[in-house]
Amino acid sequence: MRELSWILAGKWNFRAVLLALVIGIICLPAHARAGSKLKVEKIVFTGNHSIPEKTLKSILKSREKKEFNPRFFKLDRILLSNYYTLRGFRDVYVSGKVTKTGNKVVLEYIIREGISFKFNQLKFVGNEQFSSAQLREYFRIRPGQPYERPAIEQGLNAVENLYLDNGKPYVLVNDREEVVDDSLVNVIVYIQEGETVRIVDMKYEGKKLAKSFLIRRELEIHKNDVYSRKKIETSQRNIYSTGLFKFVHYRLAPVNDDPTRVLLVWEVVERKPVWLALRFGIGRQGGETANNATTFDITAEAGHRNLFGTARQISFKVVPSFFYGSPGSDAPNSFTLSRNYYSFTYVEPWVMNTRTPGVFNVSYSDEKPPVSPQELNILSASFNISHIFENYWSYKAGVSLQRVRAQARSILEEVSQGRDLIYALSINPVRDKRDNLLNPHRGHLTEFSNKFVYSTSPRTISGRETTVRNTFYKLVMQWSRYQPFRFKRRWTLATRVRTSGILEAGGRKLIDDIPITERFYLGGGSSIRGYKEQFIGRRDTLYTDTGEIKDIIPKGGKFVLLANVELRIPLFWLFYGEVFVDAGNLWEELEQIRPADIKASTGLGLAIVTPFGPIRFDYGFKLFPEKEESASNFHIGISFAF
Repeated sequence: MRELSWILAGKWNFRAVLLALVIGIICLPAHARAGSKLKVEKIVFTGNHSIPEKTLKSILKSREKKEFNPRFFKLDRILLSNYYTLRGFRDVYVSGKVTKTGNKVVLEYIIREGISFKFNQLKFVGNEQFSSAQLREYFRIRPGQPYERPAIEQGLNAVENLYLDNGKPYVLVNDREEVVDDSLVNVIVYIQEGETVRIVDMKYEGKKLAKSFLIRRELEIHKNDVYSRKKIETSQRNIYSTGLFKFVHYRLAPVNDDPTRVLLVWEVVERKPVWLALRFGIGRQGGETANNATTFDITAEAGHRNLFGTARQISFKVVPSFFYGSPGSDAPNSFTLSRNYYSFTYVEPWVMNTRTPGVFNVSYSDEKPPVSPQELNILSASFNISHIFENYWSYKAGVSLQRVRAQARSILEEVSQGRDLIYALSINPVRDKRDNLLNPHRGHLTEFSNKFVYSTSPRTISGRETTVRNTFYKLVMQWSRYQPFRFKRRWTLATRVRTSGILEAGGRKLIDDIPITERFYLGGGSSIRGYKEQFIGRRDTLYTDTGEIKDIIPKGGKFVLLANVELRIPLFWLFYGEVFVDAGNLWEELEQIRPADIKASTGLGLAIVTPFGPIRFDYGFKLFPEKEESASNFHIGISFAF
C-alpha cells in the first residue's frame, strides 16, 4: 500500500488542536470518560488456599484505585473460575461481594477451591488405523500434571484432524472422564473410524469462460487419492487465489451408492473477466521550495483477468497527478498538472509449470516542476516472479531496465547525471508471520532485499562527453516484531530495525555516480518522524541568477541505519493512540558512520483503523535539532509506519 505523508509547515493552530486531542484522549481519567465516580479502594480474596493473592489480582480486569465497573466485576469471577479450572480445580466455585462506603467500594471474591484433580492416563477404544501410542502423542498433557480440559479438547481435535486427513471423512471422536482415587482423572477416547474414502474422479460445475485445467492445476488432491480434508481446503484456497472466482465450494458425491468411492465436485462462480476501476488519492510532495504542497492523484485502471480462458491477465493504468502549491519560494499557489504516469501489465499465472506468477510491466512517467526538480521522463520495463511457500517464506525475483532522462542542462544535471540507463537483477526473500497484514498484534516480519545493478550515465565533464559506468550491490535487511505490551496486553508494542548499504564493484565511487533512483533516502512519516520527507543527509542547494534559492534537493546516501519503537494503544471504536521513538541516519560512505551522528525523534499519533488500512496522524519532535532545522513536523499517512 502506498505511503502518503504530509509535512504541514506553518499550521500551528491545527497542530496544537490535534496534539491536545491526542494527549487528552490518552490521558483522560477513566471516570471522566465513563461518567462514574465510584473507585475501587481494595480487592480482597477469601478461600484461596492454593494460589496467592498477588497472582489472582494480576488476572483481574478490576484494579485498585481505579474506576469501579460492574461488568468487570462479573467478568472477574469468570476469569478466576477459568484460572482455577485450568489448574485442575474442576469443582471450583467463585462468588463475589461489593461493599460500598461513600464513593469507594471494596471488592471481595469468595473462592471455594475444591479438590485439585490430576491427570492420570488416556485410553483409546475403537482405533485400528493408528495405534494408541501414535494417538497419545497428540495430547500435550502427561500423568501427574493438573487436569486441564482445554489440553484434552485440543488433543481430541488433533486426533479428529489426523483421521480426516487420512481418508476418514466420517470419523467420530468422543471422550468420557473417569475419576479414580478421588482426585485422578482418566480420559477414555472412543473412536468410530468409519470407511476409508477414495476420490475416484473430479467434476467442475459453474465455470463458463475458465478452462477446466485452470482449476485442476491448483489442486493438491488428485484422482485416486484417499480423502484428505487438509489437501481439499488447501486446493480451495489455491483456486480462490487465482482471482477468477468469487465463490468456490466442494462436495462429495458417492459413486453407485458406494460411500468408499466418491466424486469430488467443485462448484464455482466466476467473476466478471473485464474490470474497470477509478480511485482518488491525496498526498504530499515537494521539497523546501514547495512547502504545504499537495498532490491529487486520479487513477483510472482497466483490465482483463482471464484472457482466452487461460487465467492470463492484462491491465492498463493511467494516473494524472495534479499539484496545488507554490512552485517557488515567492510564487503564488497554483493548480497544475505536474505528472502523468502510464503503465501496462501482463501476468503469466504459472511459470516453469509451478504456482509462480510472472509479471511483465512497462511504465512511463512524465514529471514536471514543482513535483520533480525539473522535467523528467522515466521509462521502465521489468519482469518479476514470486512464489509463496508453506513455511511462511515467500520469494520475489526479477530483472528490470530503467531509463531516466532529464532535460538538457537541467537541475538534475547540475547535481547528478540526469541521464541514466539502469539494469538490475533482484532477489527478495521474505518471512511473514504476522497475524494481520494491516494491523498486526503478534508475529514478526523478516525481509531481505538483494539487488545487483549496472548503470551507465552519459555526462559532460569539463566540456567533454563521457560515460560513467558503475556496478554495485544493494542490500536491505529489515526485521519487524509485534507483541502484546507487557503491562497492558491489549496494547501492541511494535519494533523495527533496518540496515541498508550499497557496495560498488571495482572500487568506491562518489555518491554522484549512483543513479538518483537507486540511492537511499531517509526522513519522514514512514522512517524518522519529525523530519521532512527524505531530508536527512546532505542536500544540494540551487540558486537563481539573482541569488535566490531555486531548489533544495536531497543528495541521498549509500548506508542507512534505522530503528523504531511504537506503542499502539486502542482507545475506542476504531481509534488508536500512538507513542513512538525513531532513530537513525544516512551516510554517503562507510567510514563516515559514527554513533554520535544518530538522529532521533519522538512523538504522538492518532490512527483510525479502516477496512483499507489505518489512516494516521503523527506529530514528531526532533530530540537533537540543528540550528537551521524546525523542532517538529506533522505527518499524515495511510497504513502504520511499519
